[in-house]
Amino acid sequence: MKIPTTAAVLVASAVGAVGIWRLEKHSQRSNALHAAQMHQELIAEVAANPEIQEVWMPPGGERSEYTLLLHVNRLVSFLSVKFRVGLLNDESLGVQAKAAMEREAVRRYWETYGGFREEEAMDSTDAKFNEIMSAAYDKAVRPARRPQAEAAA
Repeated sequence: MKIPTTAAVLVASAVGAVGIWRLEKHSQRSNALHAAQMHQELIAEVAANPEIQEVWMPPGGERSEYTLLLHVNRLVSFLSVKFRVGLLNDESLGVQAKAAMEREAVRRYWETYGGFREEEAMDSTDAKFNEIMSAAYDKAVRPARRPQAEAAA
């Protein structure tokens, strides 16, 4: 069976387009991982060096609290890049976010910087990440509802 030239060209074009799309996705993931690595190194350097902390610490901030929040930022950034490159989906990120928000320091970080992370979101992936983290935060800080029978007792 002979395939018409037009069909062969269309198939070759489609295969080429898919290849280019996959290469672009791989490049985006690779760039995200490289940027995350640089970010992690920067945070580690700032956390370890009081002189550099002076540059970044909010005015009137307490060094020990700022250092703790830097470490939490490393965790949140790690989760963010895992979500971006597909190592976490919505459900698994939700599990990770819930576990993280069980810790007081993570809740303090989200209270302080969650709004900034929402402002700097550059696409729907960042927005979805922030939405999942915020939902876990809201659930963690919301007072547990007691059944009415317990409340009346």
